[in-house]
Amino acid sequence: MPKRIVRSAAVLATVSLPLSACSAGGQGAAPPSPSAAAAHPVFGQKTERQVFLAVRETQKAPTARFAQKLTFTGKKGSIVRTTTGGLDFAGDRGHAEVSWDLPARTSGKARTAVLGVTPAREDGETAGTYLVDRQRIRYRAASSPYWIDYAPADTSGGSGGLTDNDPLEFMRGSESPVGGTLLEALTAGKATSYRQTPAGGRAYRAELSDSALSVLFPHDLHPHVVLSGPSASRRPPVPLTVEVDARGRITRAGITVEDAFRKDGGLADFTTLTLDLSLSGYGSGAPSPAAAGRVLKAADSVRDIGEVRKGGCVDFATGQLSSRQVVTVPCSGSHDARVLGQHRIAPGADDDATRVRSRAVCGPDAWAWWARPKDGTGSEVRTTCYDVS
Repeated sequence: MPKRIVRSAAVLATVSLPLSACSAGGQGAAPPSPSAAAAHPVFGQKTERQVFLAVRETQKAPTARFAQKLTFTGKKGSIVRTTTGGLDFAGDRGHAEVSWDLPARTSGKARTAVLGVTPAREDGETAGTYLVDRQRIRYRAASSPYWIDYAPADTSGGSGGLTDNDPLEFMRGSESPVGGTLLEALTAGKATSYRQTPAGGRAYRAELSDSALSVLFPHDLHPHVVLSGPSASRRPPVPLTVEVDARGRITRAGITVEDAFRKDGGLADFTTLTLDLSLSGYGSGAPSPAAAGRVLKAADSVRDIGEVRKGGCVDFATGQLSSRQVVTVPCSGSHDARVLGQHRIAPGADDDATRVRSRAVCGPDAWAWWARPKDGTGSEVRTTCYDVS
């Protein structure tokens, strides 16, 4: 198994995966000869174990290409997240291009749920590219001319760092170099039957415990998606389909989850969640390109907007969950905003009142972004005034 951090182990450890129970197999097609099947690293084992073993066989491949489509379906249309890229299992690195496609009628709550917000009160980025390995994560928004280089110290959850709760750190996978793909949950899949495919592979019908779903979504989406609850209220297993090639390597996997969204969340207008993953091009070459062009070190360039001095210029696309984080950039080039000044004001009776006071101190022609003291005990609110370019 590749030497990678098994971030999802705590979740998948709760999934029951019996290894010795009997199960159906081979319906609808003539099985291979007993001697050939017994020698196969995947097909020679009990049917219910074969999805798990197919993941392990997939991880033995040097490289592969992947494409995944995550779809939220509702009455007003579908939100689609498309992720494509390459996996270097041998080097434990990969790259991914991610894009969101939202219908015009998508509500503001739903847009915020999937894209986040920026200090300009606009949606977060709809597309970006990630280069991921154990030494760093490099991110470039589709609208940015530069990469941001996040070293381990920037993403370790320490002072100013990120945690697994952040969608940037979420891009590091446990079962593959790139996180968020269905590979993260397939080791918990239990095959119930299969059929032979013309090329000598197999197509499985399987089940996936809903307790494994949480590893497929960054934590900012968890408040909107129905995940597993107490064992008494846990939903039935999610139907899972998996296809493998003649060597037992995964070529496709998919799930469909009905009633997948919380009624009190930002995605309440949607009902069905589908996830479809395909893998191809095994051994076709190193899939991780270099970060061509300008690269900014996160430690030097990414900071809280409240720490940017008067006259400083910033961009909003950091790849992080926090809308307070910005990228400091030269004012001589393109930029999203210029900081006009920092002020400390007395808080209002509630957030709305504090917002009014912050806007008043910045004036009618400027934007205001405010935050209470981090320790929650201070009597002043720090307000940043800025112009949006």
